[in-house]
Parts: sequence; C-alpha cells; structure tokens
Amino acid sequence: MVGGKALDRTKIEEAFRIMGQYLLDRKALGEIAIYGGSAILFQFDWRRTSDDVDARIIAGDHGLVARAAEEAARQLNLPRSWLNESVSVYARHLEEAADRIFVGVYPSPERVGLRVVAAKPSYILAMKVSAMERLTADDRDFEDAVNLSLACGISTADELRDVFRRFFPDQELPAASELRLRELAHAIQSKSDR
Repeated sequence: MVGGKALDRTKIEEAFRIMGQYLLDRKALGEIAIYGGSAILFQFDWRRTSDDVDARIIAGDHGLVARAAEEAARQLNLPRSWLNESVSVYARHLEEAADRIFVGVYPSPERVGLRVVAAKPSYILAMKVSAMERLTADDRDFEDAVNLSLACGISTADELRDVFRRFFPDQELPAASELRLRELAHAIQSKSDR
C-alpha cells in the first residue's frame, strides 16, 4: 500500500495526468507499461485498488519520466515509490507490443505527454502464476490468478502451465508455484460453478 492507502483508478489517473503535464511542459513524450494490480484495475471491474503501480518506462527519457512520477508523488502526497519499477525483474525479457493493450494518454487526448499501456490479461496471469511462489498475508496473487483465469477461459493446471510457457518459454515455473497449480485449478473451477 502506498502511504497506508491503496490506490484506486481515479488516483492513478490523476497521477498520470500530472506526469503527462510535467512531460508536456518540457516538450517531451514518455511511455510506461503497467502490470499487476494496476493493470488489472484498468481492465476489470473486480479489482478496485492496487498497492502501487508496477511499471516499466518503455519510451522517452527515463530520468525525465521518473521525475514526472516524483512530481505526481509530491502533488498528491504519495510516497516516491508509488510508481514501482521493480516489476522489470518479473517481466519477460523480450516483451512485445502484442503483450500490451492501450490504456490512455495524459494529461488528455488532445495534449499528450504520457502514453500508458498495460499488460494483457493472459500476460498478467503468467506473471501471477509465477508469483504464487511467494505467500502473502492476503494471497492476492492467487486471487488475481483465479479471476484472470476465468477471464481468459483457463481452468486446468495444464492450461495454466501453457500460459506461463507461452510468455516465459525459457524459464521453469518456480517449484512452489508448480505445487499450487492444482489448488489454483480447483479454485477456478469452484468459482466458475457459482
């Protein structure tokens, strides 16, 4: 959570508008790709908040885009870490434009300083399946994986393995994640039966 508060879509878009204006004022254009909870909440109604915005700066002057994020943090009283670039460790190395969807341009469609794209649901699912190796207090990665699987039409352990391999063909699924696939498939089937 950012400063003890989860970020909702309204707050995130407000931060993006500030970033876009900051870049526009400097006659610059930046682009970020978002992942995890923030990418989910831009695509689905079932996710209302995210602890932070997992992102990669994919175009523009990296330092300037980072300073734009710091300016948004200052204006909105967010911690500097609200835009979290550590997701780069988990994202696929040869990410393609086809892995992402367009989210928006900021501060407005008529005046663009920042372009935002988000990982597609199947890509986020692959990342969440891998992340199930970590247990968290709320097991949010597991719950996200259940909902993303339903959205992607995936219900079996084999299909979950396949989606992981499609995005990470050169990696092995972490052993702890592999052990949870049957539990995940059961949870998906239970929720789809409701």
